[in-house]
Amino acid sequence: MKILITGITGRIGTNVANFFIKSGHEVTGFSWSKDQKLEKMKKLGCKIETGDLENLEDVKRAIKGNDVVFHMGAAFQSGGPFSPGQYFDINVKGTFNVLEASLNNKDLKHLIVTSTDSTIPKYPKNGIKDPIGEFDITQNATDWYGYSKILAENLCRRYYDAEKLPVSILRFSMVFGRFEVCKWSQFYTGHFLETFRDDLKNTKTFNLLKDEILKGNKLVIPCNNGLSWKKHVIDIRDIIHAYDQMMCNKNTYGSTYQIAGPESFNWSDVIPVLSEKLNLNYCSVDMPTNPTYYEFDLSSSKKDFNFNPSWDIFSMIKDELESSEEDFGDLVPTELDFRRGFQV
Repeated sequence: MKILITGITGRIGTNVANFFIKSGHEVTGFSWSKDQKLEKMKKLGCKIETGDLENLEDVKRAIKGNDVVFHMGAAFQSGGPFSPGQYFDINVKGTFNVLEASLNNKDLKHLIVTSTDSTIPKYPKNGIKDPIGEFDITQNATDWYGYSKILAENLCRRYYDAEKLPVSILRFSMVFGRFEVCKWSQFYTGHFLETFRDDLKNTKTFNLLKDEILKGNKLVIPCNNGLSWKKHVIDIRDIIHAYDQMMCNKNTYGSTYQIAGPESFNWSDVIPVLSEKLNLNYCSVDMPTNPTYYEFDLSSSKKDFNFNPSWDIFSMIKDELESSEEDFGDLVPTELDFRRGFQV
């Protein structure tokens, strides 16, 4: 197949491209001409087309002649800051241009557009007890990133319904790259200390966290009335698996899928493991904020394209502790300055 990937120099796009190149496909990346990571992609054996997502003619030129398009390019929180206008131009207009260019590409067999679980409100007051299906919760995010992705999804559905464009939507949960788990900020007491440092309404929590750090408790189990937080994340390797299973699978045309790892995790299960592995003490603290407490229902992706994720949080930790950054195997590691590292 001839595959075009927008946003190819990102931590996900790089590894998806690397997989499909090694699988024998002809991969082209579409990227901003001043992207400093383009040389890295060329070394992997990837062709490069430069241009802007906001420019329809640039996008048409890049997409022409390709069988498959993975649209990953976007403005998102970790890459910013971006203005509301930039979120709209890149994520909404950019997706419109990809859809238009795909519609005019006679060779196109499949377009997969990347979306996010940030389109839904995942943090209500008492968490979400039942697994979340793709349309169980109204997409009513108002932050510009989430809202721009809602608009982009609606555009995709319009092009399938009105034009029969073979487009699918793939929503990621929070993504972990390799070597990003053990130092993730939300496993550490210092992260929450900084969260409440200037919060005058919660000085009691701030002082409690400060005392825990002084006691040497660097890891933390955040709780809501004594109940551990819960989260559902995904490893980049399972994202690659999803693209491989979805590509040109007609069962997925016109549909939206939420993907995540094989199961969610509780902080109360993970932190004791990290404590033992990293030789760090931990504590449990009730946090006076809406909790992280949710997991996703993966039944649609399992049924329609045999999605079978294999990397849970514990296998990610084991892999990280037993691997070397100098010998990282088939995965291209994320740049140090972009990892979800503990910075506090």
